[in-house]
Amino acid sequence: MSHQFKSGDLAMIVGAHTTPENVGKVCELAELLAPEQISTWRDPSDGKRVQNGDVGSAWVVVGDGLTSWCGSNGWVMADPIHLMPLRDDFAPEQRKAQEMPA
Repeated sequence: MSHQFKSGDLAMIVGAHTTPENVGKVCELAELLAPEQISTWRDPSDGKRVQNGDVGSAWVVVGDGLTSWCGSNGWVMADPIHLMPLRDDFAPEQRKAQEMPA
């Protein structure tokens, strides 16, 4: 399933190639990177930019408790297929609220 994500959107991480400890955590999408692209976003802990690998596009996502494959905290690269949007009709709280009788 393909979502029309944009920077600033909230999402839940629902899968992972290398960092399964992040599954189930909520994150904010910072920047979508094409293969080999270097981010404009900088890691707050060291001020460095991150570079995407050569496999496919990936989001730089930020959030409490996230751990990247390189051991940095507070961010991770996430494959778009591993992100579930938490906005509009996709937000679990809103979906539950809509289902409740008045």
